[in-house]
Amino acid sequence: EARLTQNVSDAADKVLKINPRHPQAHALKIAAQAVAREMIPSVVPKAEELSRQFPTEPDVAILLATLYGQEQRYREAEATLRRALEAHPRDLDLLNNFSLILIQAKDMAGTETIMRRMIDTEPKAMEHRVRLARFYIEQAAFGKAEAVLRDAVALDPNNEQRRLILAEFFVSRKDIPSAERVLLDAAAQIPYSSHIQFGLAVLYRKNGQDGKARERYTTLIDDYKGKPVGLEAKVKLAEMDFLAGRQAEAERQVQEVLKENPRSSDGLILSGRMALARRNGKDAVQAFRIVLHDQPDMAMGHYLLGRAYQLTGETNLAMESFERAVALYPDQVEAKRSLVVLESKSGRYQQARARLDDLLKQRPDDLEALDMLMALDLTTKSWPEAERTLRRMQAAAKDSLLTHMAEGRLHQARGRYESAVAAYERAIAVAPNDPEPLLSLVKLEVARGSLKPVKTRLETMIGKQPDHSYAHGLLGEVLVIAGDHSGAEAHFERATALNPKWITPWLNWGSLWLRQKRFDQAVLVVKNGLKDNAESEELHMLLASIHSAQGIIDEAIRAYDAVLGLNPKNVLAANNLAVLLTDHKGDPQSLEKAFVLSRDFEKETPHPLFLDTLGWVRFKMGQREEAIRLLKYAVAKFPEAPVLNYHLGVAFFHSGKPAEARTHLSKSLKAADQFDGRREAEQVLAQIEG
Repeated sequence: EARLTQNVSDAADKVLKINPRHPQAHALKIAAQAVAREMIPSVVPKAEELSRQFPTEPDVAILLATLYGQEQRYREAEATLRRALEAHPRDLDLLNNFSLILIQAKDMAGTETIMRRMIDTEPKAMEHRVRLARFYIEQAAFGKAEAVLRDAVALDPNNEQRRLILAEFFVSRKDIPSAERVLLDAAAQIPYSSHIQFGLAVLYRKNGQDGKARERYTTLIDDYKGKPVGLEAKVKLAEMDFLAGRQAEAERQVQEVLKENPRSSDGLILSGRMALARRNGKDAVQAFRIVLHDQPDMAMGHYLLGRAYQLTGETNLAMESFERAVALYPDQVEAKRSLVVLESKSGRYQQARARLDDLLKQRPDDLEALDMLMALDLTTKSWPEAERTLRRMQAAAKDSLLTHMAEGRLHQARGRYESAVAAYERAIAVAPNDPEPLLSLVKLEVARGSLKPVKTRLETMIGKQPDHSYAHGLLGEVLVIAGDHSGAEAHFERATALNPKWITPWLNWGSLWLRQKRFDQAVLVVKNGLKDNAESEELHMLLASIHSAQGIIDEAIRAYDAVLGLNPKNVLAANNLAVLLTDHKGDPQSLEKAFVLSRDFEKETPHPLFLDTLGWVRFKMGQREEAIRLLKYAVAKFPEAPVLNYHLGVAFFHSGKPAEARTHLSKSLKAADQFDGRREAEQVLAQIEG
C-alpha cells in the first residue's frame, strides 16, 4: 500500500528461502511488480501459472482476478474468484474482491447478491451493511438503503453508532426532520449515550438551530461536570461562541477546560485556532505542539501547526509540518495548497507547479487548485498555459466567482482591458457582496486613469444599494485620488459605520487626516477603528506613525510595542521602534532594547534602512568600529539616502576620520529632503570645516 515494492520483495524472498512454495509470498512478489501499471501484461502469465499451482488459494485468486480486472477481462476474473470461493465460501477478502469485480463489470444484481452473502457470513458486522446501503444509494435505491440501515438498528437497538449512521443517511438526503426523529428516539432509548447528544447538537448546528445545539451542550456540561464528556461539550460551546464573534467568552470557556485538563486535545486545538485568528503564531505553535506530542499522527494537527509557523515566519518548519500532514493523510488538500503557496512565495515555481499538477491529477475539477495554477501562470508570464488553465476552469465551473476573476486577471495581464472589465463585471454580478471583484475593477480603472467612469459606477451602485459598505469605502479612495477630501471623508465614515470590521477604510480615513497634518482627527479615527479591530497590526502601525509625526514619542513607542505584541516578526515595527528609542530616548536601557530589536537585521533582513538602524544603534552604544562597518554596508546599498550618509558621516567624525565624515555629511545635506538630524549634520560639518 505504501508502494515500497523493494521492501515487499525482500520480505517475500526471506519467506521463500524457508518455504519455496509459499503461495502468498509468490503472490506478493508478482503484486509488487504489478504496481507499475505498464508491467501488468508481463506479470499476468506469472499470476496464471501461480493460480494453476494453487487454484483455490485466496491470495493467489485475488491477485489474478485483480490483474484480469485491470485488463477488463471480467469473466475470467469472476471464474477465478468463484473457484476459490467454492473451497473457501466464507472468506470475506474473496467476497469483497468479487463484489469489486462485479461492480467494474456493471453486474449490479450479482454485486447485491455477494454483498448480502457477506452480511450472512458476518451478520453482526456493521461495515457489511453500510457497504450495501452505500451501494443502494449509488443506485438511487434509497428505500432499500434505509431498510438495510433500519434492520441494522433493530438487530442491536442499544448501539449508538448504528443509530448515528441511520441519522447521517437522512442528513445526506437533506431530510432533517427524519434525522432528528432518529436521534431523539435514540436519546429516549439510550438516555446514557453522550454520543447521541453530541450527534443532535451537530445536527442542530448544521441547520442553523444554534439555540437547540446550545441546550444539548449545556445539558452535557451539567450532567458530566468536570468529566471528559462535560469538558468536550464546553469546548464545543466555546467553538460556537468563537464562530459567532464572542471571542472573550470563548477564551474564558477554553481556559476553564484547560485548567481542568491541560492536555485536552479539543481545548488545545480550539485555543490554537483562536490564536491563529488573532495572528498570534507563538501561542498557536505552543498549543498545536502539545497536541502533537500526545497524538503525533494527527494530520490536521500538523496542518494547523504549519499555519502557525507561517505566522511566526518559520517557513522551513511550516513546510515540514505541511509535508507531514500530507504524508499522514494524502487527501489533506489544504496542506497541499499551503505547500504550493510557500513554494511560489520562495520563487520555486517549478516545484509549485509540480505539486499542483499532482493535486489536479487526483482532483481535476478542484477550482481553487486551478485558480492557484492560474496565479502561477500569470506570475511566470506563461501565457499559453494560462489560457489552457482558464479553459479548464470554465469547463469545471463556468459561472463561478473564481473563474470570472481568473479571466479578468488574465485579460488585465495581457493588456486586454475592456475584456478584463467585462469579466470583473460578471464576477460582481455573481457575487455582488464580495469585495474582491469590485476592488479589482476599481483598481484597473484607476490605473487606466478612468476616475470619472469608476466614480459614476460606484455612485450608481450606492444609489441601488445605499448600505453597500465596499462601494462606499472604494468611492472614498477614488475621491481621495480626485482631491475631494470632504467627499472621501463622508464615504469612509459611512463605510466604517456599515462594516466596522473592514480595516481598509479606517486606514484610508486616518491616513487622509495624517497627510493634512490634522493629527487629532487622525488619532480619533484610528482609535475608533481599534475599538472593533483591537488586534489590527495596520491600525496600531498607523497610530504609531501619527504620534511620531506629532512628536508624542512615548505614545508612538506604546503603539509599536502593541504591534510587536501582536506579531513579534513585524520587522518594520521593530525597526521604527528601535529608531525612536535610539534618537529620542538614548538611555542605556532604551539602547539595549533597540539593539535586541535590531540585532538580527543583518542576518535576516539586510535592507539598507534596517542595516542603518542597527549600525546607528551600535554607534550610540559606543561600538564605533562595528557601527561604521554596518553603516558603510548600508550606504553602499543606498548611496543617495540622506539619513544613511548623515549617520555614517557622524560615525566617521567621532572616530577621528574628518575627511570621510565631510564627504558623507556634505552628501546628506545636498538633498532637499528634511530629515531627523539635518541640524546636527550641519553643525558637525561646520565644526570640521572650522
